[in-house]
Amino acid sequence: MKDLKEKVSEISSYLERLMEPDTFREVIDAVEKSDKDLLIETCRKVNVPDVYTGSIVSLILTLSRQIKYPINF
Repeated sequence: MKDLKEKVSEISSYLERLMEPDTFREVIDAVEKSDKDLLIETCRKVNVPDVYTGSIVSLILTLSRQIKYPINF
């Protein structure tokens, strides 16, 4: 069984994949629309395992609500 440190490390690597130029625009679109389904679809494109998809989607949508400035990319 994986310990917490391993799980956090894996989630971090999947978040980095979502920041890559070919997927980041989709993530931003999903966040702007609060579209959980689009975000899940994007996670699948970068091969995020289902076991982590819910956590990542929840994290991204929660953090996006806290951002008070425009995102420039």
